[in-house]
Amino acid sequence: MTQELGNNYYKSGWQPSIEFDEKTGKGEVTYVGTDPDYKNKYDDILKGWGFDPRYYEIEGTVRASSWEVQLKGGKTTTFYAFKGVVKRKNPALDEYFNELLSLFKHKPKLKNKKYGGDTAFIFTMADWQLGKADYGVENTIERYEVALIEGVNQIKALRKGGTLIDEVYLLGLGDLTENCDQSFYSSMPFNIELNLSQQYRLARQMIMRTVEAFLPIVDKITLCGIGGNHGEMTRSAKGQVLSDRLDNSDMMHFEVVKEILAQNNRYDKVNVILPTDYHHLLEIKGKAVAITHGHMTTGGAGPEGKIIKWWQGQMFGWLPSGAAEILITGHYHHPRVFKQGKRTWFQCPSIDASKDFTARTGMWNEPGVLTFTINKKGWDNYKIV
Repeated sequence: MTQELGNNYYKSGWQPSIEFDEKTGKGEVTYVGTDPDYKNKYDDILKGWGFDPRYYEIEGTVRASSWEVQLKGGKTTTFYAFKGVVKRKNPALDEYFNELLSLFKHKPKLKNKKYGGDTAFIFTMADWQLGKADYGVENTIERYEVALIEGVNQIKALRKGGTLIDEVYLLGLGDLTENCDQSFYSSMPFNIELNLSQQYRLARQMIMRTVEAFLPIVDKITLCGIGGNHGEMTRSAKGQVLSDRLDNSDMMHFEVVKEILAQNNRYDKVNVILPTDYHHLLEIKGKAVAITHGHMTTGGAGPEGKIIKWWQGQMFGWLPSGAAEILITGHYHHPRVFKQGKRTWFQCPSIDASKDFTARTGMWNEPGVLTFTINKKGWDNYKIV
């Protein structure tokens, strides 16, 4: 309406506008329309701005105004307007938050057993794509449970062999849920078993299940997750991101889990890191380790060419991930290890399979979880569990 009418139709200071700060999760908006019932249609207004009302809201009271306007041709209409604040919802208001909290808030604190050691165990959480029907949600969960058991047993076996593991890094590589939006691919709504709320609920439960699996057997856990393309929460019909690529459900799940963990001193040994970018650099046992999903890579031949080109760009631009000795990615689903000098790229497998990819290429991915260890000497004990 703003472009069609021009500013002459609006009272001074009441031109439609929006300013949103992704870092604070808040923004000021001025809405102008012709519907007198706009107060009961905030959700539709939010959608018009590109904000999903499941995750954003208009905060508190608003300033309202109305005025008469004579349009071209002599017709008169009334404009109704308000000024207010749009903010990202607190994860604690999520309908499943209290349910999840009730499961873990009162779990007893564990005995304070110290293991000691000089080695970190890396356990990745990549491309679960929960809700997708290809492999089946039940099969995905069962396969992941097997990976958790094997991961725990691997730590115990490595200790017996003299590798002293004192901490675990649980690294989320994105695409934990499939999403339901056909802007990803046209048949997506017909290839899911769970709606979006159910996908989110299950993802958070599985993250907590992962924490619980390793909690009794190490001195410290670091939990960190970045966003993937399937986690993008505001997309147009053409697949364009309407708010920000960091407005991402993958990252939101870790934010929710952090709030859950903070309610019980059972989880005092768990440190949750919430990245503020598409990639994140960690220092693990003196080694620089970068994580990114992989969907921001462009150019190059195949996944290797794209990843290497992206990593070189990070180096050239003096960005944090450019300093990494180890890079871990998701997105491409098929496990790979590429070593060049002192740098190593690990590509995670997915825990899900894709019938569409197999039909088009004849290839498939054996579902699994990437694990390995890191100490001051470098990485070792690579294994898909």
